[in-house]
Formats: sequence, structure tokens, C-alpha cells
Amino acid sequence: MEFDYKKKFSLSGKVAVVTGAVTGLGYAMAKCFAEAGAKVFITGVSDLTRVQKAAEEIGHGCEGLLYDITDESLHSEMVKKITGKGGRIDIVVCNAGVHCKKEVEDITKADFERVLGVHVVGAFGLIRAAVPYMKKQRSGSIIMISSMSAYLALTKVAAYGSAKGAVLGMVKCLSGDLAPFGIRVNAIAPGFIDTPMFHKAVDDDLPRQKKILGHTPMGIYGKPEDVAWAGLYLASDASGFVTGVSIPVDGGCSIGF
Repeated sequence: MEFDYKKKFSLSGKVAVVTGAVTGLGYAMAKCFAEAGAKVFITGVSDLTRVQKAAEEIGHGCEGLLYDITDESLHSEMVKKITGKGGRIDIVVCNAGVHCKKEVEDITKADFERVLGVHVVGAFGLIRAAVPYMKKQRSGSIIMISSMSAYLALTKVAAYGSAKGAVLGMVKCLSGDLAPFGIRVNAIAPGFIDTPMFHKAVDDDLPRQKKILGHTPMGIYGKPEDVAWAGLYLASDASGFVTGVSIPVDGGCSIGF
């Protein structure tokens, strides 16, 4: 029995794509993976200069690509581009996300479709395109980003929470289908993490901020790095016998404090 932790957590020789990685959780995971030895591709939806600047900041040969995960016609093209440049695809992180903070009666069909389109339908499209390559390799790690809003009854997030709950269902289904091919599928469920998206949702609502910390046993907001470390575990061989699960990174919110 040996415990070579450096080897197990190394991503050397692996190729990863992290969607929505210009800032926040995606950026942190991409940087963590790159520093662990992976060839990393990050994506952003509209501003190529901004995406490439983020890739340059991450370093280690990281490349930035434009990619709208809601565009069905782009999934296969994106995976071909990554495998063409990297030679393979080992890690897919479906991190791209949009928020919708509204009262139930104000949520439109378009709102719901937009949120589901990014978090569920679009994420599945990318995964579907990557799976044939991973099957040939007989290996791969797919990481989806859920949320504690999939577990807890939070207010004004009916569309977002529903989408994140669907992510958990997808993880269960995909993990069973893909396990025989050596492909693992897991999720991370972040709590209240200090990111631009989080601030956009709460900065104008002081009572909500106090309530959030009141529901977090550790009494602090998480950092993007906290999620990145969980991502590194799931991306690496250290989690080689782990599939079909969701790891909460939430300061204890999900225990029902």
C-alpha cells in the first residue's frame, strides 16, 4: 500500500476544458488545474480579448476560446478544437452559469429556458460531444457545478435552483451509463462563494446577506479556491473510485443548521 499523493493529485499529461472560466469559480479551477500540470482550455461567451487575457493570467499554456454553451451547433466543434490542439480530452468542467433572482410570479418562460439552457441542456450538449473521445481513452472525469440551492429552499431562485437540481439528476444518470467505460461523473455543490455572480445577487440586499451568514455554520463566505480544491480532487486520480456523487463546498449550509 503506497500513498504517493503528489502523483495521485497531479494532472500532468491531462487535457481539461473549463467553461465560464473568465472569472470566479471557473477561473480558480482552471488555474488550479493548470498549476497541477494539465493543459487547460477555458471558455467565455462573448469577449475573446477578455477570455484570452484570463488564459494569459492563468499561464502554463492555458488557451482561451469563445464558446456559447447554449448553441447546439458548437459542441462538437469545440471538442474537436480541443482534441486537435491537446490530442485528447480528459476533464470537462461544466461551470458556465447564469443567475435569475426573481419572485415566482415574475419568472418568465424565457427566464426559465435561459437558465436551463446553460446549466442543463447546454452542459449536456458539451458532455455528449466529449463522451466518444473519453470512451476511446477508457477514461475521463466530468465535473458539473450544482449548488446548495438544489438542496435548500432558498428564496427568489426557483429557476436557478430547479436547474441545479436537474444537474444532480444528470450526474446520477450519466455516472451509471459511463462508469463501464472508466468515465467518472460528479458534481460540486458550492454554497455562498465570494464571486462576481454572488455579489450581483446579494450586494443590494443587506438583510439577505445577514440571512446567508446566519445559515452558514462557519459564519463566512467561501472562496473560489475552496471549490477549486474540490475540483482538483474530482479531476485527479485521487478520486478514481468516486462517481455519481455531489460534494458540498458550503461551510456547512447543507447540514440544515
